[in-house]
Amino acid sequence: MKKHRKSLKRLIIGFLFAALITADVIMWAGHIGTLTPYAISYENQEICRVRNKETASKVLNNVFEDMTQDDTNIAAISSDFHIKKGGTGEIVSEEEAVDAVITSAEDCGATIRIASSKTSTETFTPAPDYKENGQMFAGDAEVISEGSDGEKEVGVTYTTVNGTVENKDKTDIEVLDEGVPAVIEKGTLGLPKGETWQEYEGEPVANSGDDIITTAKQYLGLRYVWGGKSLETGVDCSGFVIALYREYGMNLNYPLYEEGRGISYSEAQPGDLLYFPGHYALYLGDGKIIHASNKRTGVIISGIGNRKILAVRRLVSDQ
Repeated sequence: MKKHRKSLKRLIIGFLFAALITADVIMWAGHIGTLTPYAISYENQEICRVRNKETASKVLNNVFEDMTQDDTNIAAISSDFHIKKGGTGEIVSEEEAVDAVITSAEDCGATIRIASSKTSTETFTPAPDYKENGQMFAGDAEVISEGSDGEKEVGVTYTTVNGTVENKDKTDIEVLDEGVPAVIEKGTLGLPKGETWQEYEGEPVANSGDDIITTAKQYLGLRYVWGGKSLETGVDCSGFVIALYREYGMNLNYPLYEEGRGISYSEAQPGDLLYFPGHYALYLGDGKIIHASNKRTGVIISGIGNRKILAVRRLVSDQ
């Protein structure tokens, strides 16, 4: 019995000793691993050598952080640099290794591509609410009410190559405050063909009433046709005005005395529309008008005479 107990005791002691030796070997193996140099290389070319694998990883992480767009979070990294055990060069410090890798990326054609992103809050101006104003000329605009900026959260993704931003994509994530659009009236008188009044910012087609009058005089003698609106086959008084302004891209509608902008007779200039009881004419100046008078005379120039002027409308820009 005593002999059996002694054998068991020896066995336990032997096991504990073996376990102690094994743990010690593992500890020393790990310690030796931390002392094994590692190299950072590019295309089998050693760039630098540091004291261990952990330091090599820190070096590349520092390089990546240095080459990432400021205040962004890294999403993906593609690097031409590799870590390998061993190496032959002189062991350098972590800071020296970082400088060596960055210099190599600049001089040797190695590439470090990093995708990173961030979110931020930005203000924006809502698109204006445009209102059509038939009393204003094309290209003219008037702010009826001021708007206010809105606020939105945006995400920005950066792609950097060796620290230089190669691409920047911005994406709206969420509108936090829609803001208030400004209300702007825009004119339509004299809008050139093919243009939209909301976007047009140029000059009206007819910048001067003299343009209209010059064209009108070319049709002296044109025959009078009841309801006619053709400068080729005939016109009546309103049709003559409509046909002339159509030549300048302006489509007038009935009643003509509501078209354009109302002014007094004392302000009248060539090209302005005069409305008499049952009759329309274009003002020439000096108390004269050009108009489609009747079937006997057709288009003529005459004085206003005793006609009662009911309205004077300006259809082109002020001179």
